[in-house]
Amino acid sequence: MITCPSCGFEIKRNDFVFCPKCGTKLSERPSAKPSKKSTLNNAEHRQNSQAKTLDIKVIYGLVIGGVLIIFTVLYLTGVFDATKIPETNPMNFNNPQQQSQQPGVNLSAIQKINELEAKVKANPDDHQSLLELAHLRMDSGFYEQAIQNYKTYLNHHPDDADVRIDMGVCYFNLKDFNTAIKEMEKALQYQPRHQIGHLNLGVVNLNAGNLEKAKEYFKKAVDINPNSEAGKKAQQLLTSH
Repeated sequence: MITCPSCGFEIKRNDFVFCPKCGTKLSERPSAKPSKKSTLNNAEHRQNSQAKTLDIKVIYGLVIGGVLIIFTVLYLTGVFDATKIPETNPMNFNNPQQQSQQPGVNLSAIQKINELEAKVKANPDDHQSLLELAHLRMDSGFYEQAIQNYKTYLNHHPDDADVRIDMGVCYFNLKDFNTAIKEMEKALQYQPRHQIGHLNLGVVNLNAGNLEKAKEYFKKAVDINPNSEAGKKAQQLLTSH
């Protein structure tokens, strides 16, 4: 109910701007207060906006975290290390083709190892069986046991350069580069023109990070015989490094 301030006429409707009786302009009506429903809608809208902001932050966090993890993995694996030298395997003198294969054990190898072990135990002076046992253990990946057999054999045949080179290969596979180099260099004292010995010393030094020393041994291996398998591999490694 609105009352005209001029004539006092009571107006039941509130949508009149002027008094229908005297024409006096009526006072402005107060703006309607927002309903409870409208207030709730506004609050819900603010909550939704906050939720979207939080969702975006979570997504950004996951993306950045994933990138950091990938970067860390690549760094640790040496992808960003431009000076990292790819690992190259040496050649076994008793089995020159072994460098292209992964060492493994099968039932026949285990049986043969057991037979040779029993044979050597029964006759410690059977050095040929001892050497065969050492080679088989090396080819099967039992490097520590093979080294022990090689050492026993070398106690009786210290000047066998081939065996000393193979023992050096076992040390190489155990990542003991210093001992591998020491044994292979000792082998060259007995046989200075041992081509596989020079090649393997180049490979071990290459993996140990001694690039210039590795090149020296590769070059010597090539000079001994450039047409042999060892000579060709040495030339390939010399060219690529």
